[in-house]
Amino acid sequence: MKIDVDVDQLRESLLDRAGSAAGVGFPAAMLDVVDTEEESPQELLARAEREGLDLRDFAVDDNAE
Repeated sequence: MKIDVDVDQLRESLLDRAGSAAGVGFPAAMLDVVDTEEESPQELLARAEREGLDLRDFAVDDNAE
C-alpha cells in the first residue's frame, strides 16, 4: 500500500516526541532533535517506523482543498 505522507507534519511530530523526552530528563534526546531537524524525508520515514509510528496518521488528504 502506498501512502503519501505529509513530511512536515511527520517532522513536527518527531520533534515534539524528542523534545518531550528531553524535557523530562532524557538529555540524549536533544541529539534526536538535532538529527530530526536535518534528516531527509526518507530518513524521517525510517525513524518513524523505528519508533513505531503509524504513517497513516500523517497521510496527505487528497480530498482537502
